[in-house]
Amino acid sequence: MFRVPKFWFGLALGLLLASEQADAQMWYPRGYRGYGMSQWGANPQAGYMAGLGAYARGQGVYVLEKAKADAINLDTMLKWNKALRARQRALREEQQKEAAARQAEVEARVEQRELIDGTTLNTLLLQILDSDPGVAKTARSTAALSPAAIREIPFEWDSEALTLCVDQMTGTDSLPPTLMRPIYDDERKALRTAVERALKEDAKGSVTPETRKQIVDAVAKFRAKFVKDTPDFDTDYQESLDYFTTLASLSRLLNDASFKAFLGQLDDGRERTVGDLIAFMNTFNLRFGRATSERQMDIYRRLAPALKTIRDQAVTASAAPQAPDRTGKGLSTAAKAAFKGMSWDELEAHSHTQ
Repeated sequence: MFRVPKFWFGLALGLLLASEQADAQMWYPRGYRGYGMSQWGANPQAGYMAGLGAYARGQGVYVLEKAKADAINLDTMLKWNKALRARQRALREEQQKEAAARQAEVEARVEQRELIDGTTLNTLLLQILDSDPGVAKTARSTAALSPAAIREIPFEWDSEALTLCVDQMTGTDSLPPTLMRPIYDDERKALRTAVERALKEDAKGSVTPETRKQIVDAVAKFRAKFVKDTPDFDTDYQESLDYFTTLASLSRLLNDASFKAFLGQLDDGRERTVGDLIAFMNTFNLRFGRATSERQMDIYRRLAPALKTIRDQAVTASAAPQAPDRTGKGLSTAAKAAFKGMSWDELEAHSHTQ
């Protein structure tokens, strides 16, 4: 048997191992020199991880650059929005100023119109009389007002509340039971006809002297028949007499032309005041009518501040104003209490003097 000496066998094995190591270095078996790429090209997992690293570094650069771009865009948009809102605010302020100016013009026109048609002065007058019903303090006002100016004021009767009060008092549920008897049907009908005519006229302006006289005559005829046909011991006798007296007193206030006598007395040479004017208008239940001439408008312009001053003083010195009478019952009750004590003969005498 052929036997290889151990020496030669060992030498051949050593050469073979040395050849494998050289091949491994040529094909980078355990790394690429000192660059740390262990088993690159020989291990797919290692290559995959290396690729992820390279992608991550590239992605980081992209994100950084995009963040810078987004920051620039955001800052630009913020500046745009601020500039837009600033301009919008400026335009809103201009629009508000223009609207306020237009509103001021409208209010000025309304104020002028209400001054000319008497609304402003009538409101002030009502506030004064509401705070000073007896005109005790107001009449002492020393604000000068010439007699000529008073005569030129276009007065009107403030009669709506009185006309409605007369209407309520002549309703079928307001007369004393005795006056609702059938024997007085004609008298009640004549009275209602006159009152309804007064309502229509007052709705358009004021009650005419003819209609006022028609009411006065109807009340007088109604009373005359009652006195003739009803004994004085009747249960409703005194109540019925008080009813006629109250109704006659109210009807005479609807168009009381006796105020013209006062205007005629203004030529006595005495200087008059705004206090005299208020007391006069309160006595005859007058209000300011529409100014139709430049002279009347000028009088109204001078009267407005004077009435405001008196109003402020009256309101300050008075208690809380009375609540509005929505139903009219308060006025009817007050009328019965105020006029029931008047003498019928005095009322008749006053009627003949007009």
